[in-house]
Amino acid sequence: MMLQNACLTKRSMDMTSDSGLIRQDTDAARHLQAVLDELPQMQQPPRLVTRPEELETLEREMRQRTDQLGSLLVGYPLQQALDAPALQAEQDRLVRHWPKPLKSDGKVQGRVRTAQGHTVAVWTTYYRRKGQKRAGKRSAGVYAGLVAVGIYDRCTPALAAEVSLCAALLGSLDEAQAVLADRGVV
Repeated sequence: MMLQNACLTKRSMDMTSDSGLIRQDTDAARHLQAVLDELPQMQQPPRLVTRPEELETLEREMRQRTDQLGSLLVGYPLQQALDAPALQAEQDRLVRHWPKPLKSDGKVQGRVRTAQGHTVAVWTTYYRRKGQKRAGKRSAGVYAGLVAVGIYDRCTPALAAEVSLCAALLGSLDEAQAVLADRGVV
């Protein structure tokens, strides 16, 4: 058990080092570190479950925590992709070929919902139609970088596929929403 905790602590430190996966100076890194710090705490002391409903509650709590971790781990490479020169070039090409002329509003923080049901914040350029801006609100525009990686309506492709599958398999959209909500996805 102590070896597991040491490994988790070392892994969490490695993931936040300057040369590692996440930089310490970002809100995302701090959020990820907080979730990683919870992992050893979830192991000690072991929770005694004596009834089926206690085990079900434990499973739901663990799934929620690991789903949150999974979403955060998806957010980092997504941000790296959005910042990469290759995707910037694809984004520029997409904007140039958009049916109506678009104007950049600069980088803004957007939220993307992952297949795990949690949202992650990413910084990406927001484009809007030229001449369209309402006071205090953004007009209908596009996050071209998100579109370039297959994110529509701020949902990852895996989430969109899961929602589509549930909607196709179940009798109604309400049933699909209920199943996904029960799993903590929507």
